[in-house]
Amino acid sequence: MKDWNTDDHRIADTEHGTLVFAGYTPLVIADWEVTENAPDNDGRIYKSVGGWLANCEGSGRMGDPYVKPVPAGRARLVRSELRGQQPIAHRDVHIDYQSVSRPHPNTWDHPGYLVTVSWMDRRIDASGQEIEEDEIGRTEWTHPDTGDVFDLTEAYVPAGEVYHDDPDHPYFVWRHFDRWSGGVPILHPFWGNATSPSHGAKRITDGAWVKVADAPKFSEQVAAPNAQRT
Repeated sequence: MKDWNTDDHRIADTEHGTLVFAGYTPLVIADWEVTENAPDNDGRIYKSVGGWLANCEGSGRMGDPYVKPVPAGRARLVRSELRGQQPIAHRDVHIDYQSVSRPHPNTWDHPGYLVTVSWMDRRIDASGQEIEEDEIGRTEWTHPDTGDVFDLTEAYVPAGEVYHDDPDHPYFVWRHFDRWSGGVPILHPFWGNATSPSHGAKRITDGAWVKVADAPKFSEQVAAPNAQRT
């Protein structure tokens, strides 16, 4: 990718690619590149394609915000059209957008959104041979020692903590983000209603967890003392 930290960064003359997602308008990225991470401790190799968003709608002015063609978070990639790359098809992926500050006055020919689409590409053993993946995509996990069943589609908070359901005071919740370690699901912190995780991770066996739906609510604890005073 070209250095974007310039007053006249432009993407019109760069390589464009298209990613088609189930149920959405195709996402067009410019000046894209494909990267591959080293295998994790379980032999999983994650890949990503990143570039500049080239087809969002809106002017970005007050009352007319930019609208992205595909929301951030989980999505189903139907196919890719990236010149020189083997097609990527029928993958469950994660989409993340990063807004990059532009100069003033603005001379860029794009709104300044970096897009990253990532997925688990394959899994290998110690000798480098590809092995079958049987955990990514699972929606339920049973703790082998306690028999507790965890719904991996739910949001959790540590046991004993209050869930801040006040939208004016968002709070971290913990969700599964298709990462595992030694057969144990990993939970990542999500800030408020964010669809992509913040930094940090814990194995689901590291402590006790309560579903957000079952956790004590901040609004209820605030309302109770107020009710007693009336």
